[in-house]
Amino acid sequence: MQEPEKRYFNLPEEYSNPEKAKVAIVPVPFDRSPDESNNSASGPEAILAASQDLELFDEELWVEPGKIGIETLSPVSLEAPTEETKKPFEPLTEIVSSLIKKEKFPIILGGEHSVSLASVAACIKQHKDLSILQIDARPDLTVPKNGSPFKLDSVGYNLYKMLPKPNVTQVGIRNLNSDEAEWMEKKEPDINIFWARHQDRWNINEILGSLSDNVYLTIDVGALDSALMPATKYPEPGGMSWYTLMEIIKHLCVRKNVVAADVVEFVPLQGLRAPSILVAKMIYKLIGYRFALDLGVTKKYL
Repeated sequence: MQEPEKRYFNLPEEYSNPEKAKVAIVPVPFDRSPDESNNSASGPEAILAASQDLELFDEELWVEPGKIGIETLSPVSLEAPTEETKKPFEPLTEIVSSLIKKEKFPIILGGEHSVSLASVAACIKQHKDLSILQIDARPDLTVPKNGSPFKLDSVGYNLYKMLPKPNVTQVGIRNLNSDEAEWMEKKEPDINIFWARHQDRWNINEILGSLSDNVYLTIDVGALDSALMPATKYPEPGGMSWYTLMEIIKHLCVRKNVVAADVVEFVPLQGLRAPSILVAKMIYKLIGYRFALDLGVTKKYL
């Protein structure tokens, strides 16, 4: 059992007991960047600190989502994969697999986006029809060429290749390189992209209709507009608003079985606390939406 100050959302033992909790927060402070000013390894700790000050009552759902039970795992230490690595970040895969077998909902907090490879690998073991909703500013579809095949700009490509029946939907994309564009044109992969420049015309039914019943949700915080979320490794102008993101997550959780999720690429900015609060609340909102019916939320709030 973690000490009270180490629990996400400062929940009392009654709602953070691992034996009863339905949600497991898995901090993964991993980032290969040598630039400490642009390193997301300190993200989980900053989110933990910010979560201590959140109101636990959700004014939209009219419940306290924390009462579903949220346990906090100790930070997971990972080694960077190499060219010889066959199963990247395998210790994290084992942890997530164990949580899923216990019928818990894992939320992985990066760290860099590559940690998604490990948690998705765990989910595939349980759900062969798994699809991925990637909320992001960049598609990360660079085909690996030299060195490690698990670089940051290849995360989307590797996730797509991992799925038994590839099915990836990316929302919020507003930057890519020429190699990614060439690969998409040649291969025509089963990747549905909802470009940020068209966000005023997004249809949530169309987004959700592109996914299978069992979905893995990965959220790169850079998907949000950089005016709201400057605290990310690669800020891009023109991202989505808070309420647009909330609507997507809410409808996803109501209509699909979200089996696990991650939140990645958060780089805390010294002296600027608002982004940490935003990410902490986003995670809490995700938990509320995911377990709304279990919490007794009526349809009028959804």
